[in-house]
Amino acid sequence: MQFSELTIRLLLIFFPGILAALIIDSLTVHRGREFKVFILNSFIVGLASYFVLYILIGINNLIVKLNGYEPTWKVSFFNSLIDKTSTINIKEVIVAIFIAIVLAFIISTAINYKILHRLAKKLKITKKFGQLDVWSYVFDSPDIEWIIVRDIDNDLLYQGWVEAFSDTYDKNELFLREVFVYRNSTSEELYFMEGVYITKDSNNLILEFPKLLNHEEEK
Repeated sequence: MQFSELTIRLLLIFFPGILAALIIDSLTVHRGREFKVFILNSFIVGLASYFVLYILIGINNLIVKLNGYEPTWKVSFFNSLIDKTSTINIKEVIVAIFIAIVLAFIISTAINYKILHRLAKKLKITKKFGQLDVWSYVFDSPDIEWIIVRDIDNDLLYQGWVEAFSDTYDKNELFLREVFVYRNSTSEELYFMEGVYITKDSNNLILEFPKLLNHEEEK
């Protein structure tokens, strides 16, 4: 596969955005995305990185002027995009990479902690909770301490602490600690186990939470 000079220039210029998009994808939980969505995200974060760089350069040049000097630091990003004869400022790309990494961490934090959805709910803009499904909404709650899992097919009941869980309902995985196992139909205690991994068809599982979820903080 051969790349044109324009393609190579664009890849180099928007490398900060591509790197940031990869970091965001690896640090957040999301459904499968098309490649064109990834490209769009890379483009947006890349532009945001250069925009932040432009602001930083503007602040720097203002300080330089106030001190009686002539600023020499200028943004060449836009010239590199529209003029194929202009050289790409590698130092500018490197600085943009560091900015893009910081932006990626900030964006990932905002996504993982549902900051936009929390703010929108407080402002009564939306009722959406931000998680991919109800499964992740329930287990992401800080009020979940211990759980009862009823395995209808095998007539078993598991009672223990939630140590880990799958990100989405589709995978349906639970890892419980300090688990008491009972016969579901008779409540007879069968045995105790330090840890139990559970995964099977969700239609044959019933999850119960003895402690009600506390929604007061979100209201």
